Amino acid sequence: MDIEKSKDYERTFKRITKRHILTKESIQSAIELFETDNLNHQLQLKKIQCKHDKNRHSIRIPNTQYRILISIENDIAVLQCICDHDEYDMRNKRC
Repeated sequence: MDIEKSKDYERTFKRITKRHILTKESIQSAIELFETDNLNHQLQLKKIQCKHDKNRHSIRIPNTQYRILISIENDIAVLQCICDHDEYDMRNKRC
């Protein structure tokens, strides 16, 4: 599966790593695990019901409260953003 990163993802990645909330390595290891075994139980892959993006999913960064929102279509996964539980709920409520 090919992985692409949106501008919003890059922005949230930079903010979270700069504030030392998560390490670059923990985020990257979650993405690598998703690439190799997207059904791994540690990722807790979930399909999200969304009117605007029918292909929206989320994965958990293992051992954290953070999730990565992903849009998967035609074997391409676009990383949308990294968010904590509150932001995750807010983004998906507006969906």
